[in-house]
Amino acid sequence: MIVQNMHKPWFNKPTPLNKNAHIAIIGGGIGGISLLHHLNAAGYRTTLIEQKSKILSAASGNPAALLEPFVSASKTIEKLFYLQAYLYARDFYKSLGPNVINICDLIKISKNKTEVTRFEKIAENYPKDIVYLKNNNLIFPDCGFVLPREIKKAIKQTDSLIMDVEINRLEQTENGKWSLFGSNGNLIINADAVFLTNAYNIKNISQTEHINLDQVTGQITYLETEYSGDNILCSDGYLTPPVKTDFGMANICGATFEKNSTLEITEDAHKENIKNVPFNFNNPVILGGRRTIRAMSKDHLPLVGPAPVHDAYLSDYAALHHGSLHKKFKPAPYHKNLFMAVGLGARGFLSAPLLAKYLTSIISGEKPPFDEAICHALHPARFIVRQLSKK
Repeated sequence: MIVQNMHKPWFNKPTPLNKNAHIAIIGGGIGGISLLHHLNAAGYRTTLIEQKSKILSAASGNPAALLEPFVSASKTIEKLFYLQAYLYARDFYKSLGPNVINICDLIKISKNKTEVTRFEKIAENYPKDIVYLKNNNLIFPDCGFVLPREIKKAIKQTDSLIMDVEINRLEQTENGKWSLFGSNGNLIINADAVFLTNAYNIKNISQTEHINLDQVTGQITYLETEYSGDNILCSDGYLTPPVKTDFGMANICGATFEKNSTLEITEDAHKENIKNVPFNFNNPVILGGRRTIRAMSKDHLPLVGPAPVHDAYLSDYAALHHGSLHKKFKPAPYHKNLFMAVGLGARGFLSAPLLAKYLTSIISGEKPPFDEAICHALHPARFIVRQLSKK
C-alpha cells in the first residue's frame, strides 16, 4: 500500500550531478553491471568495485537467468513496473551482443481449473505479444533467458574494475566527495558519487545500516538432459532447454525459496526441484546444483533511489501521522550523492536494466523512464514514511 500524497516533500529528488563526475559502483552483480553500462553511456566516469574475484558471481552467477514476466489481472504498481522492466530488459540484453539472450517462448502450465480461470483473466489484461492463452496454458512469446557468461564478455577491457575488495566504510569529505575504505581500513578510491548495489553488505555501511532486507536462499538443480525442447516450461518450478553449465549441457530446474542463509547444497532442495519440474523425466540424473542468497524487501519491490538520512527522516517527519500538510515539512534529507539499487530479489535480471536507466535519469536530471507513482513505490525511504504515517 502506498501512502496517499507521499510524493511531497519527503520524496523530492536530489540535485543532478555534472556529467564529468566520477561515480563508484559497489557491487558487481547484474545491478552494478547494468549501472556501469548506463552511466558510461550517459557520459559519466565510473569505477566498479566487487568483493569477489569475478563479476556476476553471486546471486547473478547462475548459468541462465529467466526473464519471466510478472503478470496480474489486477492494476497494481508492481504489475506496471515489471511490465516496463520486462520490455526494456529484452532490448537491453539484445544490445549487449548476439549471444547474451536466448529468445524463446515461456510456457506457464496450468495445474487445475482454478488456475485456468486465473490465466484467462490474466490473458484478457495484456496484449497478445506479451502473453496469450493456448491449450489452457499461458504463453509468453519471445521471452527467453539471459546467459551471464556472455554478459561478462560484453564488459569492455577499458572499464575500470576493482576486484577482490570489500567496501565497508564511506566517508564524505568537506568538498562533498566520498572516500571509500576497504575491510582493513585502507582508502580504496575517492569519488563524486557512490551507488550501492551490494544488497548483502548494505547493513555494514553506517549510512544504510537501517535498511532491512530479507535473505532468501534459492537452489537450482542441473539435470542430465532429457528435455530437448526450445522453450522454458514453468509451473510450481521451471525447466530450461539444454544450457551449458560447469557440468556440461544440462536442463536446469528450480528454484527453491528458503528463508535462510545456508549456502550448502542439499538433497532435499534437489528433491523439491525435481518434484516441481513441469516435465516427466524418465530417470532424472542430478549432475550438480548451485545455491545463492537473494535479498528482497518486505513488499517485494526493490529499493532504488537516493539514500535517506534515517535519523533526519525520523525527526523531520515525526508529525507525518497528523496528515500530509506539505508546507510544514522540510525537503527530503539525503546523503548527498549516495544512491542505492538493492532488494531486487529473484527478478534481478528482469528489473536491473530499467532500474539502472532510472538511477541514471535521477543524477542526470532527465525524465524518469516511468511515472511518479512507480518512483515513489521504489523509493528507499518508503518504509520510513509508512511507519511514521501510522504512528
